[in-house]
Amino acid sequence: MSEKEKPIPPCRRCLIIRYFLVSASLFIVCIPIAGSKFEPLKHLTAWHFVAIIFAIGIAGLIFKYIFEMPRYSDKDRKS
Repeated sequence: MSEKEKPIPPCRRCLIIRYFLVSASLFIVCIPIAGSKFEPLKHLTAWHFVAIIFAIGIAGLIFKYIFEMPRYSDKDRKS
């Protein structure tokens, strides 16, 4: 009997891109449905979204630096 090959999971970068595309498309689909509930968002420009994306990127970088960096002790380092 041959073993079934396990499917290779998508890379992390691909998952992030897919989640972004799905959330953006859901937001676009919800615009006509929500109608007047999006009125407060009318004053936002593209630069507001640039700043939001930039802030999320910096927060992600800090999170990654704090939680995902490998920890080294003095015994592990070679001089």
